[in-house]
Amino acid sequence: MFMKGVHGEGDVDSRIRETLVDLRPLLHIDEATIELVQFEEQTGTALLRVEGDCPDCEMSAANMIEGIAAHLRARVPEVKDVRRIEPNNR
Repeated sequence: MFMKGVHGEGDVDSRIRETLVDLRPLLHIDEATIELVQFEEQTGTALLRVEGDCPDCEMSAANMIEGIAAHLRARVPEVKDVRRIEPNNR
């Protein structure tokens, strides 16, 4: 599936959030929350809070994060790394 690029359109945080919204239907995670907590410009690290799961699939949380990271790096080149933080870390 081809996904539109968001290179250079708006600030990095906005482009990351747009990409996360676009990924929701692909991951079949209507009951889950994927939220950008922080983007660290110096390291290119996006910190994500992921709550819930993928009830209709065999995907592990680690595989889901890997897939999200690959899409983020492809669509937002400033993203070099993606890390999941625990849901209770606010």
